[in-house]
Amino acid sequence: MEITSACNHSCRYCYNFWRHDKNNPLNTTMSIETIDRLIDEFISNKIFNVVLTGGEPFINYKVLLHGVRRLTEAGILVSCNSNLTMATKEQLRELHEAGLPHILTSIASFDPEQNDKIFNKKGSFIKVVKAIRQAVDLGIKISVNTVISQQSTDQPGSIYKTGLLAHALGAANLFLTRVVPNTSCPQEITEEFVLSREAYVPILDEGLQIKKETHMNIGSLIQYPVCFLRDVKKYEDFLGRGCPAGRKMVCINADGQAHACFHESESYGNVLEIGLLGVWENMKAWRDDSLIPEDCQKCKWFRWCEGGCRVYAERLNAPDFMCKGPDDLPDPVEEYKKFMYLVHASGSYRVRKGLRYRKEEGFWLVHIVGAWITPINEIVARFLMDHEVTQKIFGLAEFPEDETSLAYLLSKKLVETVG
Repeated sequence: MEITSACNHSCRYCYNFWRHDKNNPLNTTMSIETIDRLIDEFISNKIFNVVLTGGEPFINYKVLLHGVRRLTEAGILVSCNSNLTMATKEQLRELHEAGLPHILTSIASFDPEQNDKIFNKKGSFIKVVKAIRQAVDLGIKISVNTVISQQSTDQPGSIYKTGLLAHALGAANLFLTRVVPNTSCPQEITEEFVLSREAYVPILDEGLQIKKETHMNIGSLIQYPVCFLRDVKKYEDFLGRGCPAGRKMVCINADGQAHACFHESESYGNVLEIGLLGVWENMKAWRDDSLIPEDCQKCKWFRWCEGGCRVYAERLNAPDFMCKGPDDLPDPVEEYKKFMYLVHASGSYRVRKGLRYRKEEGFWLVHIVGAWITPINEIVARFLMDHEVTQKIFGLAEFPEDETSLAYLLSKKLVETVG
């Protein structure tokens, strides 16, 4: 949820940059009254997690702090997306004390000059580095997002060096996220930033090297299609997020307009007018698989990939431009015997602590953290809830479904191995 569309940066890869009319800048800022109305909607609909974002949310700090307090008091997990260049140490301390556990920020490059060029803001590198250090010292978990674009290849090893910097600053997670042009983005800007499919591979390999040396968690905020990654063992860190748009996530502008994804232009109504359920119903095409290409629906890896990105395609129901097709992909069941989410030979498991559950019509949802929300059937839900409370170790014989289902729970981090 945006609490303001205004931003002190003008990053050329950002959807916020593309949607602004330079002759009529969009500067909608949310009031406390408006955020309270929206939070009431979240509470009544039992929402798991809310991300407060912008624009730059620190421009509307009073509402940011109020939102963190109200959401925390309501038992809703809250996090914040910010470039951090406006954040003071006092504000960070106040937010953390109000219940903010996590901030997602961006570093475009380890090179200050290149970073500031991409952000269109001189001096931004120094400010974000300082704020990351302050946030980490205060106990706020920091994730760093680095958007992969043409600029990522300007300097050899740039992603690797940026990852090392993020680790040195104390960041817990590093996301190497592909550029997804907004559906209203001009073609010339798309061509400026979007890489060829082949150009991503060495960059992702730099990410794997960062993980090997630093043990940081790595991933992407936007799903790479499984048929692009191909080697699911090697690139497992970039696998499994799926596309949350309209399935697990609603994006709300500062004026209440709702989208399935901030990268698309179409609005599905205003939450302040028709409620959260109203806009959710209006975006049902994102959930009934009518936007999923036929080849993707047939693919054995669909439950992990969900067709990649629906926005970055010729049209919403066309293949993601990075898709290569499902031919010659390994069988997920066979692959489980080789990669980390397999049902381990030790055969001992327990349910991860801190899961949250919500009963729906005919199934349950399990919330892990952030956008990690997984649908499961009632039998598995009851099993997980019982074993999470007791923390009783179990084996495949006690699990109510087959090996493939257990491996899926392992891949989604609902269940973990013991020993």
